[in-house]
Amino acid sequence: MDNRPIGIMDSGIGGLTVARVLHETYPEEGIVFLGDTKRNPYGERSRDDIVRFSFAIKDFLKEHQVKMILIACNTISFNVPPAFFEEDIPVIKMSMEVKMPEDAKRFAVFATPATIATHAHKAYFQKKYPQLDFVEVPCDGLAAAIERNADENTLSALVKQAAEEYHALDADTAIWSCTHYPLIAPLIGQIMGSGTVLIDPGRETARLVKEYLSA
Repeated sequence: MDNRPIGIMDSGIGGLTVARVLHETYPEEGIVFLGDTKRNPYGERSRDDIVRFSFAIKDFLKEHQVKMILIACNTISFNVPPAFFEEDIPVIKMSMEVKMPEDAKRFAVFATPATIATHAHKAYFQKKYPQLDFVEVPCDGLAAAIERNADENTLSALVKQAAEEYHALDADTAIWSCTHYPLIAPLIGQIMGSGTVLIDPGRETARLVKEYLSA
């Protein structure tokens, strides 16, 4: 068994939601976590800033002799170049391979503006599920508000504003493509309504980690 820890990187505290799933699934594994709370939020920064900061975090984790690096941040996952993943250890990004409900008709992706700007989720899901009506929802300021522990009224207003502006309130299925959003899961569920299936890709990402660990 490789006793080196798993490195987890994020732009702030959101990646702790993925670290928690990983710890619950593999309690015997050590974890080195770095969340860049100093320069958060990444989701409203330029791509150049995101890439530069991300390479710095990865270098820090490599110095701590980790056996793999998990990018527990969608903004980083879908903004860094292919060269970011070219390492002698696995570098795993957030997964999009989630299970879609069979009766899904209208699908919403809630993410930071920087993640939405890549249109990575749109390209992936529209190719895999062309029958779905698809909507992208950039939640401007939401991750930052969660990071600073904003009050419930502020958070609720940000979610409602984004969902209403991009016509997502009638979506029957939605994915949280920001690891901060599971921290306010009940609030998002209340706004979207009981008829909306909310998908957290953190567990699917943990399954990918298992595959690498087994290999």
